[in-house]
Amino acid sequence: VDIRNNASKLRDLENCTVDGFVRILFLNDFQFDSHMQDLSKYSFPKLKVISGYLLLYRVYNLHSLRRLFPNLVMIGGSQLFYDKYSLVIYENHDLTELGLGNLKYIKKGGARIQNNGQLCYLDTIDWARLGKIANPVLLDNKDEGCINHCGANKKCAAENDDGFTKTFCWGPNLCQKGACPDECLHACDAENRCVCHKECLGGCSRPNNASACHACNHLYYNQTCYANCPRGTLMADDWQCVTSVNCYERNWNEHDGQCLEYCPTGYKSEKIVKKNRCVMCDGQCDKEGIVEITDVKSLEKVRGCTVLRAQLRITLTGGSEVVEKLEAALVELREVGSLLVRRSFPLVSLSFLKSFRRITGEDDYFYSVYIVENKNLKDLWKVDSFKDGTNFTIGGGKAYFQYNPYLCMDKIDKISNLTAEIEDENDISLLSNGDSVTCVMEKLEIVSVTDLGDVVEIEWKNIYVKDYRTLIGYQIFYKKSKYENATRYLAVDGCGRSSWSVQDVLKQTESNNPDEVTTTHTALDKLSPYTKYAFYVITSNTANAKKGAESDIHYFTTSPSTPSPPQAVVAKAINSTAINITWQAPLYPNGVVHQYVAKWVRQRETIDLKLIDIVCPIVTMWSDIRMLDVCDQAVYEHCFNNMSPLLNKNQSNSQSKNLILLLSLKCKILSMIIVNPSTPKRKSPNLLILKITLSHDSSVMGERTQHPLAPTPTFYMLEQTVNTTSNRTEESLLITGLHHFSEYYIEVSACNQASCSSTAVMTRRTKKLAGVDKINDNSLKYIPGLDSKQVGAVAWIAPSDPNGLIVSYTLEFTKQDQVAGRNECCSVTKFNEKGSCDIPDGLSPGKYRVRVLPYSLASEGEWSRSIDFSIEDISTGNSSLMIVLIVAAIFIIIVLVGLVLLWRNRQIQNSNKAQTYVSVNPEYSSVGVYEPDEYEIAEDNVELLTEIGHGHFGKVFEGFAKQVVKGEKKTRVAVKTLHGNESVSKRMEFLKEASVMKAFNSHHVVRLLGVVSITKRPMVVMEFMSKGDLKTYLRSSRPDAEDHKEEPLTLQQKLQMCGEIADGMSYLSETKYVHRDLAARNCLVHDDLTVKIGDFGLTRDVYETDYYRIDSRGILPVRWMAPESLKDGVFDSRSDVWSYGVVLWEIATLAEQPYQGQQHDQVTRFVIDGGYMEKPKDCPKKLYDMMLMCWHYSPSMRPTFTEIVASLAQDLNDHFKQVSFFY
Repeated sequence: VDIRNNASKLRDLENCTVDGFVRILFLNDFQFDSHMQDLSKYSFPKLKVISGYLLLYRVYNLHSLRRLFPNLVMIGGSQLFYDKYSLVIYENHDLTELGLGNLKYIKKGGARIQNNGQLCYLDTIDWARLGKIANPVLLDNKDEGCINHCGANKKCAAENDDGFTKTFCWGPNLCQKGACPDECLHACDAENRCVCHKECLGGCSRPNNASACHACNHLYYNQTCYANCPRGTLMADDWQCVTSVNCYERNWNEHDGQCLEYCPTGYKSEKIVKKNRCVMCDGQCDKEGIVEITDVKSLEKVRGCTVLRAQLRITLTGGSEVVEKLEAALVELREVGSLLVRRSFPLVSLSFLKSFRRITGEDDYFYSVYIVENKNLKDLWKVDSFKDGTNFTIGGGKAYFQYNPYLCMDKIDKISNLTAEIEDENDISLLSNGDSVTCVMEKLEIVSVTDLGDVVEIEWKNIYVKDYRTLIGYQIFYKKSKYENATRYLAVDGCGRSSWSVQDVLKQTESNNPDEVTTTHTALDKLSPYTKYAFYVITSNTANAKKGAESDIHYFTTSPSTPSPPQAVVAKAINSTAINITWQAPLYPNGVVHQYVAKWVRQRETIDLKLIDIVCPIVTMWSDIRMLDVCDQAVYEHCFNNMSPLLNKNQSNSQSKNLILLLSLKCKILSMIIVNPSTPKRKSPNLLILKITLSHDSSVMGERTQHPLAPTPTFYMLEQTVNTTSNRTEESLLITGLHHFSEYYIEVSACNQASCSSTAVMTRRTKKLAGVDKINDNSLKYIPGLDSKQVGAVAWIAPSDPNGLIVSYTLEFTKQDQVAGRNECCSVTKFNEKGSCDIPDGLSPGKYRVRVLPYSLASEGEWSRSIDFSIEDISTGNSSLMIVLIVAAIFIIIVLVGLVLLWRNRQIQNSNKAQTYVSVNPEYSSVGVYEPDEYEIAEDNVELLTEIGHGHFGKVFEGFAKQVVKGEKKTRVAVKTLHGNESVSKRMEFLKEASVMKAFNSHHVVRLLGVVSITKRPMVVMEFMSKGDLKTYLRSSRPDAEDHKEEPLTLQQKLQMCGEIADGMSYLSETKYVHRDLAARNCLVHDDLTVKIGDFGLTRDVYETDYYRIDSRGILPVRWMAPESLKDGVFDSRSDVWSYGVVLWEIATLAEQPYQGQQHDQVTRFVIDGGYMEKPKDCPKKLYDMMLMCWHYSPSMRPTFTEIVASLAQDLNDHFKQVSFFY
């Protein structure tokens, strides 16, 4: 079925099994502009088998095949595309998944899936399950950025060779069908049960019924599967049975229980009443009717034929692959009525007619030989000196040769001399035949062939010509030739390329003496090692040259060299102590490979326990891990959207809570961040950073130090040699004595007589060992609490040699009068701190049993025995004493409340009416006395010049300060002052907030140079930033700004600013400082456009409209605040990251107001409800992706400032690396 250009032709697939191929081609955009929904309406649930191949090429607006072919079970491969492939998916721009969820078997041929720019879910397919197909060719599809998450369906999971669980699917929630059990091969149902008939393949609708199969394992006839065709039917196409009538209607031939399109060699077709049959040829196989050979398939018409009683026409337009098969098809051909060879570009010679003896020259054709317009034809067939003593004959007719530029007249004359009639110039042209080649050739003598290792030098004797101007030089033709049977004339392909390579050599000497012997030599390079080559040398002449010369074909073999690595190295875990390695011979042995060297070494487990705190039950960590870009926001959305359906409404609260924790762990693993190895990472020697943070009961488990669980074993390289013979293509080695559930680094190299190859490497983990993930029962004990308030703990000795590492424990507490117990998780980091895990609070008094279940990297282990302990009831006591204590407590509370109200009343009376601002950092109190220190400078040392800003707090001046920078007598500074009439408390608050900056020392944080506190008008002296705050600078760089005085910023400059702000904030977060008010207005710009963090609470009222009063919490910058800050008043480094995302938005928009068009209270509700700003116009995707990461609703999912700098590192200049905190 060929469907192209029009989607409506898809209806041809309805209600059918395709006998042959399905090609869907060129369904372009313009087809779907007006019929966009048409394609989604097509679905062919009854199409279960395609006997040939499936090809999709340039089908637009098709995103998946899951609806188009929902029940396709088998692709037979009886007819292959390009003689190789049964599944071809090529250049389909919109295809995102294959979606062939029911495809279980590909009988023959491979898969080629290439140039599909949006196609994912290719590495989640277990191609080996589909049959013994060649490794699929997967090229230039969407590899990076694919999430490839199969979803929550447990049926997608399967155990791989390492013993790990991996998921296999054709797309989200579309699992790949599992492999059938060994006892029923392919005859299992959808649940992998062996209930289908043994002749079924890919499932069945009813058990043990050959008429209910989805597809057939062997042969199909009348909706039933058979091992052999029923009596009275014939096998056709190797997969179905047909009746004799069906075979005749096809015009095919019956032979040996089969229906064949062409009879096999040695047989010919004979027509009888309503039947064609193949009968054995009696001495010769003759055929009636004209046969035209145009491609590979048409060769079958004449294969094995000895006599063709009609014209043989050869018209080839394809490549050399057709010519290579001509000799095999025509090897028996002895006689034809006439021969026509026309416009066959690939043909260089007709020597494939090995048995050609006669052209009868039937009266139907005026010309018995017709050779026209063959641009590369140089030679004809052999016409004399056959082994049986006979010569070639032509019975009648004339010869016709025209426009064969490389076919010399001496070869044409051999044919024309055999015809009964005489040809003239109208029949055989002297001008258009042989006009592009020198036809008189002398023999050229080869003097020597010298192997120089990397090159081969060839020397030959020069020929003597009277006019040296007709000799251009020489040409060396050479090619690989396994046997010494090379011929000069072989086919060229459609691009004009021949199997012979050619090297031109200019003539080196000219001689007027015919008796003088001179030679020419040249070197052939880029030859394959240890390879036999054929070569010959021919002269290159001008068109008017009368003669030329050529040598015989000679042979040489190059020296051996280093082989390529072994191919297809596969390591499979046999059990917990053995791995079987198989490999194939090198693609380029470059000699005789006589041995292989295999080496292996056990790898240390590299999980850092201080970076991971895993809950119970443990998720298999090696499942579904996908390395994703930090900026891909879709990862998290996809992860939770696909996993949240697992939360069943019928689950208990505790089950739901545990499952939520598991999902968050899974999603966090899916969002692992890889730091580019070329990007230096501060304070981390590892290239892979695993960031896993789990929330539990609103508390976050902190980092723990790493503790080894067992003594580190010795890790050393082992080696073994495998001898081989040259005729073996596959080798294997079973390595034993390995450690259980350990990953081994394996390398295999091949050795020949020259040297050994580089290694082919891989890693493989042995299978888990049962019984080792269990604690020693005798070590389990109960440790009572030190007092009545402590319940106690459970202690044990960790498993000494687990499967990999122990990563967590589950403790089951069961009250002795109850059946159901309570499970509690104890992370391995908690256990390693004390060698025990605390008994949880909340257990009611009584007698309990407790047992422990360890979890290793492999899976859960085994439960320990139970031990008993008791929790005493401490609620009984002296009730009268309790009453006294309660009354006393109430009295004290009343007194304290009264005192607080009295103090508050006095404070209100004494306070001024100034506005209340949010405190920069609650760790610094606004009351108390400021103590001068080493930052104190004399008031006389400060000179105020120009006022550069003012607000309610006071003013900012440009000025000079003396002796504030070492080595400078006078330094240009920025000076901040209060108005002269401020209260003492205001002055103290001003000085205290400035003191925050004394602890800071980073290039991208504005420096405090000094403080003038011994005065009525305190001053804060800071580093001068000439271009002012970033918000003002960005607005002045707008092209349409009224005071436009700055050059427009380039993307590189914007990214540089983003990196500098992130570096400054990274420093502040490392010093445990929370900024709380990060915005463009609070960043300052230096002369060289370096941006620094500044204004720690000192200039908040310059931009009054950026703040908004919320209840009694004061005036807050709501447009820059994170949802948790707006909702719960929580401020930390993660909320600063949210603010940083808004700063990025300001940089992208040149300081437009965030959330334009919304009031402050509307912004507050919008952000709390999960909203965030849209992508600004002309904003680069990279910048907006970073904003989205910063605006993740869950604080723990936002990147740290260090990670932000790492992601921007490649866009930052060299000066940044010299001065930044990150480096």
